Order: sequence, then C-alpha cells, then structure tokens
Amino acid sequence: MKQTRRSGLAAAIAALGLVLALLIAPAARAQAIRVTDIAGREIVLAQPAKRIVLGAWVSLDALSLLHPDPVGLLAGWAEAGANAIQPTILRSKFPAIDKVPVIGKGSFETISIEAVIAQKPDLVLLSRFDAFRFGAEAAPGLDQLAAAGIPVAIVDFFLDPLRNTEPSLRLLGKLLGREAQAEAFLAFYRQHLVAIEGKLTAAGSAPRPSVFLHAFATRPECCFSAGPGTIDGFIRLAGGHNIGTEKLAMPVGQLSQEFVLTRNPDVYVATAISDGPDAGSFALGPGVEPKRAAEGFARLLGRNDLAAIGAVSRGRAFGLWHLFVHTPAHVVAVEALAKWTRPELFAELDPQATLDEINKRFLAAPLAGTFWVSSQAEDGRKR
Repeated sequence: MKQTRRSGLAAAIAALGLVLALLIAPAARAQAIRVTDIAGREIVLAQPAKRIVLGAWVSLDALSLLHPDPVGLLAGWAEAGANAIQPTILRSKFPAIDKVPVIGKGSFETISIEAVIAQKPDLVLLSRFDAFRFGAEAAPGLDQLAAAGIPVAIVDFFLDPLRNTEPSLRLLGKLLGREAQAEAFLAFYRQHLVAIEGKLTAAGSAPRPSVFLHAFATRPECCFSAGPGTIDGFIRLAGGHNIGTEKLAMPVGQLSQEFVLTRNPDVYVATAISDGPDAGSFALGPGVEPKRAAEGFARLLGRNDLAAIGAVSRGRAFGLWHLFVHTPAHVVAVEALAKWTRPELFAELDPQATLDEINKRFLAAPLAGTFWVSSQAEDGRKR
C-alpha cells in the first residue's frame, strides 16, 4: 500500500514537473535573441554575446560605438598587425587588447577554424566582404563553425554602407544586449544624413560636380580609385558624381592618369591612413598632428602627376581619412564631402562638431587626430 502511495506521489511529481517544463519552455524560447543578418541568415543566442571572435579587426569600430568595454568582449580576432588603426586607438584605454588571442591576420580567410572553436566563443562576427570574398559562395569554414554549434553573424559597413549600416548596427545591438545604445546612435546618424539629403532635394536637379577619389594617394603610381559601392555612396549623397564609376565595375580599381586628366574633375579628394612609409609622407588619422597632415598634403599635391589635375590648381583639393569607409562614423566623412563638393549649399556644416559629438556620446575610445585636410588652411583641425 505504501509502495503504491509512493508510486502515485512520484507520478504526480513527474506530471507536475512536465507541466512546469511545458510552461517554462515557451518563456525561455521567447527570451532567446533572434536576428537575421545581412546575408539573410538567422542567428539565435540564448543570451547576449560575451565572447566574440572577430573575423576582421574593423568590426571593432562598431563594437566601440555600442559597448563601454569592446575589448573585454573579444575571445579572439584576425588582427591586422601594424596597420590596425582601431586597435591603436583602443590600446591607450584598453591595454588588454594586446592579450586578445590572434587567430588570423587581417581577414577571415586567414583564420584557423580549429583555433576559433578552441576559444569557445558564443558568437563569430564577420564582415560581408570577408564572408563572401570569393563572390556568391560563402567563405570556407562557415560550415565547420555551424557544425560546432557556434553562431556566425555577418554585418556590412564597407561594401554598401548607406544601405547596410543601420541593419548591421541594429542586429549587433540585439546580439550584445545593447539595443538602446544602437538606436541612440542610429537616430543621430539618420538625423545628419537626412539633413543633407533634404537640402539637396530642395536645391533641385543642378549638375553634380565631378569628384576624383584618389584612394591611398601616397602610392607612387596614379590612380587607385573607388568604383560602385563603398565611398561612392558617400560622394553621391554629398551631391557629387564619382568619376571612378565611369570606368570601374568593382568597388576599387585603377584609373589611368590620362582618363583623370581628360575628365578634368571639379573636386580632388585624396585618402590616407596614419602609418605612411615615412614621417614626412601624407598621413591622416589617429595621432596625426594638423601640421604633419597639412605639410604632407602640400607635398603630395606638388607631385607632377597630381599638380596637373585642374581641381588641384583651382584649390579644390582635399584629403580624407581612408578608414572612414569601415566605420559607422562615416557620417562625418559624408558631411566633409558635402561641404567640399557643394559649398554653396553646405557652408554651415561642421564635420568636426559631428565627430566631437560622436566621441563624447558614443565611442568607447574617441577618435583623436586629424581626419581631413584641405588645400585651404581652415580645414584639418585636431581635437
């Protein structure tokens, strides 16, 4: 009899446990984080990511906008070595960046998948450029990560930044449990870009000034430039026409000097980073003093192949930090380009004030240095 009672009690407890499990399971599923990434893939996390492997160091820019300790989130990365500008920015505030396990160099294709799995991350973050570097086919290794149960999210701040920055940053906000921070930055971002777009629309269909974007201008040969995608969208939103799209089918490529001279662009924009081959080279970026930027730019414009460009002789020559093409802070670059391309419409724009606000309100490690320069002396200020 006692045995029967015990069996009945056990059965009742088991039934109660089953009922509770059934009640709790939907709640647990409801709390799971579900997002769809830029490649249309669903990512599910049980909780916000705390151990992230970066397939490319440039994703640090986005993490720095959303999280007060982006380095503390890293379980490993494909480091870019001496050229890694964002790690340089973060190092002074987050010295632990030098202890992050290096599992590749510069891009996802160099990563050891076994090394990623060994780090036991709860998320791998890839740029679309790296994940689909070989065209429509996803990079080798994604299937291995999926088989190991490691979620992979693909974002894009480079190939089509004006279309993909908002969804990319929004999904990152959800995956990190930092949705409020993502929405705050995106509201700021939209406000600034919509203001430019609205002013251009109100101005009507005036001819667009032609722009020659001279990428990595310190290269001895002319003229590496931008085609469709990447910075071309910034130039169009700023009211200009990128002459590179007339010859290039890919996001980057080489233009002939003859084409550039014949096309006689209205505006010349050279891009640079802060680790030029020597101290006297043209440089822009973190840690670059205004004097160095201005002097290096003047020497660049004195090159025979560049001095022959009409925009240079007319004083319509400008320099821009190249790595704005990798960060959601590119709103600053769009404002600078608008001011240079359509000065009659955007004379009152203040890109420096915009950068100051991004530094103050959003970035865990502020961008401090010289990020643009002009053949006219008022630009290139440092904060």
